[in-house]
Amino acid sequence: MSESRDGHLWTIILAGGDGVRLRQLTRALHGEERPKQFAMIHRGHSLLQATVARAASWSAPERTVVVVAAEREGLARAQLRGYCSVDIVAQPSNRGTGPGILLPLARVHARDPGARVVVLPSDHYVRDARPFELSVERAAAASNEQIHLIGAVPDRPETQYGWIVPGRELDGSPALVTRFWEKPPAVVARRLYREGALWNTFIMAGHVGRFWQLGRDLLPAQLSLFDVYRQSIGSGDEGRVLQGVYSDMPAADFSRDVLQRAAGLRVVPLHECGWSDWGTPERVLESLRDHEDFAVLSHRLALARGLIEASDAPRLASAR
Repeated sequence: MSESRDGHLWTIILAGGDGVRLRQLTRALHGEERPKQFAMIHRGHSLLQATVARAASWSAPERTVVVVAAEREGLARAQLRGYCSVDIVAQPSNRGTGPGILLPLARVHARDPGARVVVLPSDHYVRDARPFELSVERAAAASNEQIHLIGAVPDRPETQYGWIVPGRELDGSPALVTRFWEKPPAVVARRLYREGALWNTFIMAGHVGRFWQLGRDLLPAQLSLFDVYRQSIGSGDEGRVLQGVYSDMPAADFSRDVLQRAAGLRVVPLHECGWSDWGTPERVLESLRDHEDFAVLSHRLALARGLIEASDAPRLASAR
């Protein structure tokens, strides 16, 4: 998507999670329990760096907001020093994905009330960037009136992903979302797979005003606090205001408390691009099975799990 075609398209990148399920692998790679979005798993780059680079194809760095945990702000700034105009905002505390999304939305809303926004998790792997970009472009282009989700076309009845059930597409428009299933049992996953449901990637696009209205309707306590913060942005007082609103911030989950209660959501199928939510070491290895990183990662993980002797570590180090 060229800059000249859309000067109001922003990207929010969610990088505030703890990455608990991948700690075994990140500990094996870094000697510490580093959240997976900051781990150097593939091609010598972190997932956060890869996500920011991917988003740069449709949003200029100055229209990109990355939300991180306060204790990881320094690490995020170090990893993104090549993108000096990216706006990195630190959450004073983790209050769930509801506030985690409303915080960067407040910053976008304050600067560009006419913006359309793409929301990206930072823990996804994408093998082929161009098909991914085409799906984001379609969702963003159609998102003036309603929030559009991106659903990955499944290749198996996965029980560890959330699912989106779409209705029929009419006149080529993206299908309405009819319901969500969060990590269904195997019998339900098989039925969803047969019936053409999609994996929920948690990638979204929509007008910032529509996201803001959903927050006002479905998370009114949180939205009222972020309204106070939004009005302080650009002043010398915004840091103090942010600390104050978080002292009273109720926790909320954006999927459960907003998306699953919202009406009129639409879904765009994700073009085949090798997408994976790297939630477990097994998914990482599956994605990289044909890549040169596979052998090193699998050996490091095995060593971390105690399946090979520590005496093999020098050979493993030389493999890098």
